[in-house]
Amino acid sequence: MQRKIIAITGARSEYDLLFPVYQELHNDPRFDFGIIITGAHLSEKYGLSAELIKKSGLNIEEQIFNLIDSNQRIGRVISLGNQIQSLAISLNRINPDIVLVAGDREESLSVTTTCAYMDIPVAHFFGGDIAKDGNIDNSVRYASSKLAHIHFPSMEAHKETLLKLGEDESRIFVVGNPSIDKLLKVPNKGKKHISQELRFDVENDDFFVLIQHSIISEAEIQSEIIRITLDAIVESGTKCFVNYPNSDAGNHDIIIAYQEYAAKYPSQFKLFQNLDRDLYINILQNAKCLLGNSSSGLTEAPSLGLPVINIGKRQRDRIHGENIIFVDNNKQQILSAINQIESPDFMKRVRKKLNPYGNGDSAKKVIKALADIKLDDNLVHKNITY
Repeated sequence: MQRKIIAITGARSEYDLLFPVYQELHNDPRFDFGIIITGAHLSEKYGLSAELIKKSGLNIEEQIFNLIDSNQRIGRVISLGNQIQSLAISLNRINPDIVLVAGDREESLSVTTTCAYMDIPVAHFFGGDIAKDGNIDNSVRYASSKLAHIHFPSMEAHKETLLKLGEDESRIFVVGNPSIDKLLKVPNKGKKHISQELRFDVENDDFFVLIQHSIISEAEIQSEIIRITLDAIVESGTKCFVNYPNSDAGNHDIIIAYQEYAAKYPSQFKLFQNLDRDLYINILQNAKCLLGNSSSGLTEAPSLGLPVINIGKRQRDRIHGENIIFVDNNKQQILSAINQIESPDFMKRVRKKLNPYGNGDSAKKVIKALADIKLDDNLVHKNITY
């Protein structure tokens, strides 16, 4: 009998991370697999990435519109509340055997809460990861882990964190980061292909990629913070592809700054909201450096031998490879880091492509666990281990 598996995705970032798992589930006759799309996927402001999911051929069970387009903290809270109500109705109708959710966005909290109350086994990805940046995402990640029934952490160190939280070892399966599965299989089509696809000539030029998200605790100063980064890039003279931020409070100010700089320096900045995954990977494969504060710099960039300059508090103290330089929101520190990535010693370490988050075999580990795990009261009725 097939197991009914439902994945819930609210943003392009975590959808891309788990896509190799989704593909395996879709193609495996042991599973009846579907996706519920919600959050920023359904917003034109953030590129309407739901359209890309539809083109993938995966079975879309439902679309839940919940996102409040607000530049204030309250917007994310109301969006979360809206999501829980609609999720409960959808999951009650679908009656899945297992639900999948990733990470530390509001979807992870709404899904794990809903499933816990409805006695639906939920598998949570990337639990046990530790960042000491004060961002709400960390608390959401820990809370989601306590509500989840199955854990798919990226590494043994994260498993140890889950054990310290009182999670039973039988629930924990160390699988690595599934995004690396896809990352290592995409052919590098080169700068000419990128130039043609995005109509921005970088065929004979170095270029950066900028992905800088808002931190809720610093929402009121995002306009100032992002302009420090943009001014450093302008001073460097290097071309730059710029990805829109996530939907957190403060993102409006970041987008306004991006649009302002792209209009003022059209030959240096190229904005995009959402890209085909293969094209995005091609950009990273050919970039000189990734700047900003995206988790992609820690979890994916090492496998590509890509230098990363992480700017500000976000991602601080997370386990990382030797490809990353941490700097404050300070123009001179950013420029100094840009110079540092030219260092032969630094690049020698980066080119080793050592990635603590995995080596490209994650999806098959996940599929085995989902097929083998016993679905009974012992799975959904949790007890702390101490």
